[in-house]
Amino acid sequence: MMRKLKMCSLLAAAGLYGAAVQAAPDTYVDPLANNGAALAPAGDALSQLAFAYADRNADLYVSWEEYRNRAMRLFANIDTNGDGILEISEVQALAGPDSKPIPQNIGIAEFNSVLNVYFSAADKDKDGALSPAEWRNVVRPGNIANQMH
Repeated sequence: MMRKLKMCSLLAAAGLYGAAVQAAPDTYVDPLANNGAALAPAGDALSQLAFAYADRNADLYVSWEEYRNRAMRLFANIDTNGDGILEISEVQALAGPDSKPIPQNIGIAEFNSVLNVYFSAADKDKDGALSPAEWRNVVRPGNIANQMH
């Protein structure tokens, strides 16, 4: 996991995805340490951890920017050749041989459009942020490539 965080930091420092990617912290901070009990509506422990990791300012809401930044970090991690396109082979390598293959390569613009659709659908109160309860219904950034058709 630390390797992935360092890789994302390097991509951000190199400016490959501009301001859309936030550098990962140098030291590990347990995202559940302060607000673990408040995250119960987000679902199971894995969902709570994903929420806490996306909630960079720890305000118990995941804003559009936080959601998109998390997704861009994941995009950069999956896009192993750094060309701004998730190729079928890159997604398959991450998901494993038994996963459903994506039907086509996915460019960063298409990926962002789909992100916006999923975020807007989950933001039931239309306040521009996802509460832990709304998070339960959002497609996680890590699963978006497999949701695209």
